[in-house]
Amino acid sequence: MPGKGACSGAGVGRLPGYWVYVLVLCALVTGYASTCPALCTCSGTTVDCHGLGIKTMPRNIPRNTERMELNGNNLTRITKTDFSGLKYLRVLQLMENQIGAIERGAFDDMKELERLRLNRNQLQHLPELLFQKNPALSRLDLSENNIQSIPRKAFRGATDIKNL
Repeated sequence: MPGKGACSGAGVGRLPGYWVYVLVLCALVTGYASTCPALCTCSGTTVDCHGLGIKTMPRNIPRNTERMELNGNNLTRITKTDFSGLKYLRVLQLMENQIGAIERGAFDDMKELERLRLNRNQLQHLPELLFQKNPALSRLDLSENNIQSIPRKAFRGATDIKNL
């Protein structure tokens, strides 16, 4: 009898732990799936919000996002909180919007950012130290803007730019 009780006790003890693990795993998977911004589509680590005519930055962007498509909208401003917490973002497409201003610090959390497209916007100037925390940035497209001045320190920290 002691053998039977010990065995069944061990099995019962493991079973609830297993279900807790399964429930936590399901909650995590469901959490990632449900955090896709409204109107956008999410696939893997890509968030696609292009061509939706949105005027403000989408909310609930999954933290594990590596690629973000925001081209062809009506965004006018990029603030320092718009992309906060997106430390895995590697590709950011912001072309063909109405962006006229970017706050200093807007890209600070994106240590892995490699490609940034800001072409075909309404930018007139860039803030100092805008890319200081983007050492992996290698491709930056600022073409077809109205840029009139670029501060000397705008690109400080972005030591890997190959295409500008």
